[in-house]
Amino acid sequence: MAKKKTGAQQAQGDAPPPASSLIICRNKHWRYISSFHGPWLQLPPEILDSLAHQNYTMPAPRLVDPAVFYDVVKIRKAVDEAAQDSVRASTGISNTAMNGRMDYFGAGGGPGSQLSKERIFKIRQKAVKLLSKAFVLDEVAASVATMQATSTVEDVGQHVLKREPTNVEAKYVHFFHEKIPSRAMEHYTPLDPLNEIISSLPFEQQAPPLRTRALVQIFKQQWEGAALDLTAALRITEELKRMHKSNQQQLELASKMREEQEAWNKGHRDWRSVPQLKDEDQPKSLEQQLQFNRGGVYLTIACQSVHAALDGLKEYQAAQERGETTAADAKAHAARLEARKRVKTYAKRAMKDYSDFLSHFDYTPGLPFEITNEIMRRVYDLANGNKTQTPLPKNRLVELDNEEKEVNGNGNGNGEGANGHSSAAVVKHQKPKPEPFERGEDGWPRFPSPKIHPASALFAEKPPADLPPFPSEKTTHAMLNNETIHEAFGSREAVTYHPLLTDALHSLLLAHALVQTSPTELLRHAHNAARLARIADGYPIFQAARSPARADWIEVLRRANNWLGLSVPWQKLCAPAPLPEAAGGWAKDSASGVLAKRREKKEETPEQKRERIKQESIIDALSDDRVVDEDSFQKAVRARERRALEDEQGISGPLKDKDATNSPSTSSTDSDANLPPPKRWAQDENGKEYPISTDRAAAIARWIKEAPLSMGGKKKRPTRKKKPAGANGLHAATEGVGELNIDDQGDEEGPD
Repeated sequence: MAKKKTGAQQAQGDAPPPASSLIICRNKHWRYISSFHGPWLQLPPEILDSLAHQNYTMPAPRLVDPAVFYDVVKIRKAVDEAAQDSVRASTGISNTAMNGRMDYFGAGGGPGSQLSKERIFKIRQKAVKLLSKAFVLDEVAASVATMQATSTVEDVGQHVLKREPTNVEAKYVHFFHEKIPSRAMEHYTPLDPLNEIISSLPFEQQAPPLRTRALVQIFKQQWEGAALDLTAALRITEELKRMHKSNQQQLELASKMREEQEAWNKGHRDWRSVPQLKDEDQPKSLEQQLQFNRGGVYLTIACQSVHAALDGLKEYQAAQERGETTAADAKAHAARLEARKRVKTYAKRAMKDYSDFLSHFDYTPGLPFEITNEIMRRVYDLANGNKTQTPLPKNRLVELDNEEKEVNGNGNGNGEGANGHSSAAVVKHQKPKPEPFERGEDGWPRFPSPKIHPASALFAEKPPADLPPFPSEKTTHAMLNNETIHEAFGSREAVTYHPLLTDALHSLLLAHALVQTSPTELLRHAHNAARLARIADGYPIFQAARSPARADWIEVLRRANNWLGLSVPWQKLCAPAPLPEAAGGWAKDSASGVLAKRREKKEETPEQKRERIKQESIIDALSDDRVVDEDSFQKAVRARERRALEDEQGISGPLKDKDATNSPSTSSTDSDANLPPPKRWAQDENGKEYPISTDRAAAIARWIKEAPLSMGGKKKRPTRKKKPAGANGLHAATEGVGELNIDDQGDEEGPD
């Protein structure tokens, strides 16, 4: 009897399997898995639950986004419990027997009771429900968690489907855990199982499987279909959010929570006194996932139209100047104009989605430097047992500091006597300057509430006025000379962390490049993106995430010959600032350790440098998805070795060339051929065949260098479609998904 084909086999028909013999679960191919690694996978669930509650009750900006924090806690609990149930079902031994008593010598107390087949099936059903709940919350985080769990969870869905083929939750779980050949997901992943799951669910539960189907279509490069699914899922979440807000009981609960938080903040109560949020009241990250992924889809669609908009443009313009254009040339140019319109339209949509994603996270410029510097000086004195100083009376600490500055000033005559010293009588009768903050009865400063802005406000046309300068002259000099930045603690900037924050920031910059934002404004956006990237820290929950968009942005800077005029390499702009040496040296030990490591690095011999570059290139090439065999691996290593050597010599990268003039920027029309030939220690040139750069980076760099600001044509505004009366409600938000067109989404302009 012939065996029934699996879904993976049906996707390929009778096609032979690829050369790769590695068969792994489908969810191990999922994008952005590296962004969700971190200690949350090992910490006990009780500690994670406590940390999530403490993170939620702290004043803004919170360390970690509460929505993603609560989601990973729920995912961790669900996967752990499902793993225990799957082990019980696979062994067939009861939980009591597995954890039974031991005798005096540590041996088991006897044979354990065996579970019946019906009981085993019920246990697996429960495990499937838990795993389905985890994948619904966040399929990327759930994929990481199941990788860390026991291998028995990979077969739970398949076992349930054998007895209950119509179980929707089992279908959803088995879709992620089905075994397919490695690096061939697009060929061995049919959409039929997801279509059946979506059609069998009620409308309000369709958003997560729509998100999953969209991500599969991204693997298949079906970008329009992915955008439609993500748009439909966003409409469902928005409608559910409106329904949730209209519930008066939920409003009362939220109001009560706010009152509790205010009372805790004013009374300095412990965070444990704030009541725990119920599961249904905890924020969820589904909307953020949809916005981020749809922004990436729109950005990819925009990049795909770049070459169609530029191919043959120079020849057409030259022929137009000579007056030799034909009807065929005009038709081809009309196609180029349409492609240019798609680039601009979808880049703007990507910008909007990424801006909406960033608006979920808070940013603060921190407290003024005078406050933080004085507080840290006090803390340093107390930590070192220096209690000899008498506390100053109220409202006198800053006043005396101002007087001391006037005494030791430049001799401008403000309060100075004949000998250049301040006269006590004159200073005593001076009108005191206003203090930047209030003080308590004991003379200690009362912390004022720092100003909070959404992270998206930094990329608005008019950014917040209280942003500290970045990069300043001191930080620029320190970055270029590998010195410690002593003023890093001065402003105490902070941003709410999300595992995808870094990638969203750099994707936003790529979208701005396609929209052709002016270099001056884009430089401001780039500095603000670097500002947020260097202070984004998910410790102690998440590890630092790898960002494909960051790699593409660095490559764009390289290929476009630093058209923005960055004075510092991008890697250094985004590098986390070291602890400063402030308040009398409270961080002196850590700063000295950093300097010692840098001195060791400077003393590296040429042979050690070669070996280091080779090892780093091997590690980087192993993590590249395009490395599929020995030949591509060798080419990837050689290309990365050559690139690393060029970067260390300063020949490539976002800085201007060594022999370039001192002008702040370089013309975007300069080609890479004008760069001086690099001196390579690896003489093998076969690495040129292996492209380190992605297609997206190459397309954006070409757009920057070749696309004119205008190609002619008239601008027009499309008419807005009015919503029909009564088109409210959840059913109306989803029933027209089949007829939705991604081109009918707003008031974009025509080609310019």
